[in-house]
Amino acid sequence: MTGLAALILTALALPPLLARMTGGYPPKYGQELAALAPLAVVPGTAAVIIAAYAAWWLAALLAIPAALLVMWQLPPLRRPHVEAAPGPSPGASGGTRSAVTTLRLRLFTVNAMRGAADPAALLRLLRQHSVDVLAVQELTPSMVSRLTAVGLTQLLPFSHLDPRPGSWGVGWWARWPLLPLEPVPGLRSAAPRARVDPLDGLPVTLTAVHLAAPTQKHGDAWRRELAIIQQTLATVDGPQLVAGDFNATRDHRPFRELLAAGYLDCADSSQNRSWPGFTWPATGRMLPVMRLDHVLVSRTAAVPMTRAIRVPRTDHHGVLAAIEFTRRT
Repeated sequence: MTGLAALILTALALPPLLARMTGGYPPKYGQELAALAPLAVVPGTAAVIIAAYAAWWLAALLAIPAALLVMWQLPPLRRPHVEAAPGPSPGASGGTRSAVTTLRLRLFTVNAMRGAADPAALLRLLRQHSVDVLAVQELTPSMVSRLTAVGLTQLLPFSHLDPRPGSWGVGWWARWPLLPLEPVPGLRSAAPRARVDPLDGLPVTLTAVHLAAPTQKHGDAWRRELAIIQQTLATVDGPQLVAGDFNATRDHRPFRELLAAGYLDCADSSQNRSWPGFTWPATGRMLPVMRLDHVLVSRTAAVPMTRAIRVPRTDHHGVLAAIEFTRRT
């Protein structure tokens, strides 16, 4: 019976494992099953422990899928954080000191669940963590009014918004002026883009997204939207910051391909991170089991801190990231 129980637990872990191996592509339900790979670690590991009481060879066999599941969920190695140092001082060789400009900002992104997120609680979080830039998905016109009423525009006076009824609105607020850019084309949800340049010479392009969920018949649309985002970001020179609800995790190959195109997921690369940083679901007493919400930055950026933070009245944790962009002249 012990061996049978171990086999049953492994059988529970196999569908997410196989879906993760195929990257979340078809067959049917591949995307949903791949996203459950973190949960599959539990039965996969338990199967090995139970099998060890039955036979060593069975435990060794079942350890293969369990090891794959655990390996996929291990946090990536942190990138070393190197403080920007000035260039050589003037000397006998005639060298000159290079100037270093560093833009430090704190960004918070949250899916507001059709505008239901508590605006007063959100404002308290922004003040508590000295947030400079805010991205909100599922932004409705009524939520814009409620955020304004509680004083958001006093804290972050500049905005670039595309509020819509239901789940499709998205918007930016910032401490500094925002230069609106053309939105990402071809997405079902709004995808506003803007440029911020608080240091006058180190502009950063901001893109906020909310992708279609890869459920039921929307898998093709989800993959297409990830490809569109990757193509759009490739047309931009200079530092970039992309935030929002991607409805994707590292267990989905299309999302890993987006990262491989030149971006860091702040939750992976941060020097101070609350791993694993799961963000969904976050309703009632449910514990989040996957990270759907992300802050991506150009690979040249440094990420001192990232944290997932609970926001009342929404089913997603928000993501707070401290980011540094550096330029030498």
